[in-house]
Amino acid sequence: MASLIQDRLTTDQDLLQMQEGTLMRKVRSKSWKKPRYFRLQNDGMTVWHARQARGSEKPTFSISDVETVRKGHDSELLRSLADEFPLEQGFTIVFHGRRPNLDLIANSVKEAQNWMCGLQLLVDLVTSMDQKERLDQYQQVGVRVGTGNH
Repeated sequence: MASLIQDRLTTDQDLLQMQEGTLMRKVRSKSWKKPRYFRLQNDGMTVWHARQARGSEKPTFSISDVETVRKGHDSELLRSLADEFPLEQGFTIVFHGRRPNLDLIANSVKEAQNWMCGLQLLVDLVTSMDQKERLDQYQQVGVRVGTGNH
């Protein structure tokens, strides 16, 4: 199963687009909308984000922390901004537990669809993995990172 993620990373158009990275607006309120650069890491298990394309590698979230991805129509916050952008450009990443949702506005409907479909595909793949397969996936990533073979 872990190799299934790696196979998809090289063939799925949504995931390939996500690996290139995208500048989107992170939304916390009607007045707080900041540009952030988002990119799916080569492991297929983490998403990195920063204020700029070459920013610090620290802020990330794991695909295994994501419960689901919702369209902009399903977010009260994004609906309140419907006069500023088409709702089809917005989406929400819902996390497990108490972590707050992440509301994002892409630059186009196509970009939003790429991210929504790609994230949901990865969430479904990770959800269907058993504990051993998840461990194997993280170990594969560790081996590649440790040897410098990305």
